[in-house]
Amino acid sequence: MRKFVLASFVAVLGLYLFATQIPVSITSDKVAAAVSDAISESEVPVDEDIVEKGVLRSLEILEAGQRTRLTYLFAAYIVIWLVFMLYVLRLEQQQQLLDQRLAQLEK
Repeated sequence: MRKFVLASFVAVLGLYLFATQIPVSITSDKVAAAVSDAISESEVPVDEDIVEKGVLRSLEILEAGQRTRLTYLFAAYIVIWLVFMLYVLRLEQQQQLLDQRLAQLEK
């Protein structure tokens, strides 16, 4: 049982490390193209550089928030798995104690 709990904890840790290393697929070229498309469809004259800078800054803020949320999510998983691991270890100790008492009663 210990091995299963430890293996699942390592799997969650590995998934977290893998998820945090995935590069963001939104590049400045894609942003520039999207801004150009939006401005070309707009009827109001707009400075393309200002809009592009605003969009890039917004993306930076969103990505920073996503990293923060992912960190909190990982911290919650760590706490949950540690509590679960301690619970399983406690159950294992109680099972060993009950096995010893049963062996004494059988004697």
